[in-house]
Amino acid sequence: MTAAHRTVLWDLDGTLVGLRRHSFRALMPLTAALAFRDMTPPHRFLRVLSGVLPEVRRNETDRTNTEFMVGLLADRLDIAPELVGKRLQRLADRDFLRLRRCFPALPEAVSTVRELRAAGVTQVVATNPLWPSSTAITRLRWGGHDPGAFAFITSGETMRRSKPRVEFYHELLDRLGLAAPDCVMIGNDAANDAPAARAGIPVFLLGATESAVPPECARTGLVTTGEWTRLREWLGIEEKSCSSS
Repeated sequence: MTAAHRTVLWDLDGTLVGLRRHSFRALMPLTAALAFRDMTPPHRFLRVLSGVLPEVRRNETDRTNTEFMVGLLADRLDIAPELVGKRLQRLADRDFLRLRRCFPALPEAVSTVRELRAAGVTQVVATNPLWPSSTAITRLRWGGHDPGAFAFITSGETMRRSKPRVEFYHELLDRLGLAAPDCVMIGNDAANDAPAARAGIPVFLLGATESAVPPECARTGLVTTGEWTRLREWLGIEEKSCSSS
């Protein structure tokens, strides 16, 4: 296959930028709790947040994920929604910067994005849209990417559905005005990224084994696994490099 006439949908964490998962999972909730510490005790915030995030992932409303999260937090913390919204934005814009060490750059990702951009391929960041867009833009920059290389970046402000639900991919296709065969999805998480295949989108999973692919996704025949060299061949980048040398 070749990406020349397809839009490339990229997962962010672990794909476009590295992720020190254990550190992030420990530090992100704590950072959020400290951002709200003048409004509610951190232990209370952490307890509420642990219940709110799964509900946001199951969002079935017409509200964006950010609107839905703000409403849930406001209700359960007994804080005015406008105050919760402002504090979440401050968390995203300022406090999130403390987590830089959780997101190392991936040179293979940087070079692949640049080569696709030079070839005129449209690229989109299809990250799980639970947080404001500024957190995604910050991570892209930490990873050595120009956010301007991407035509669209999913975020809590723009999306109403989340991974791993196939509805996330349907919503993204609708936003982009594209059909599934017009795209390819590149990720590293079989549980979250492989469901794009159920929407009819060809998927490449970096660093995943075939056995990790959910059976309902594997049955589509649209999921490929491998490392960066195989991905570049799958995208047609390596063939272009050989033919031009």
